[in-house]
Amino acid sequence: MPRAKKANKWEPLKTVLLHKQAEMMETYARDRAAGNEQPQDGIQDLADKAANAYSKELNFSLSDSDRETLMLINEALDRLDANQFGVCIHCAVEIGARRLEAVPWAAHCIDCQELEERGML
Repeated sequence: MPRAKKANKWEPLKTVLLHKQAEMMETYARDRAAGNEQPQDGIQDLADKAANAYSKELNFSLSDSDRETLMLINEALDRLDANQFGVCIHCAVEIGARRLEAVPWAAHCIDCQELEERGML
């Protein structure tokens, strides 16, 4: 008799990660398209040009932040596939379920994350 496949306890978080990944890719594509749009009217005063330049810069800077989060999501999905999800990549201590529910792409336990933020890791 064939064995039933054991349910992965992280499957709900994988769904969350995949949803967030798709959402961020959609946002990135939309922001990129908006940032690349050129005004149809060739006549702009200096204030309009400055506002357009600022809007483009804002769109691209937000994309940089989103790109970092997207990389973390992709790494978390890789850890899921390798059965290494839920364990700190630095100290190998299990990451708390509440932390993973709040930040499913977390790669560090709380203690290591604090060290990372202080530049001590």
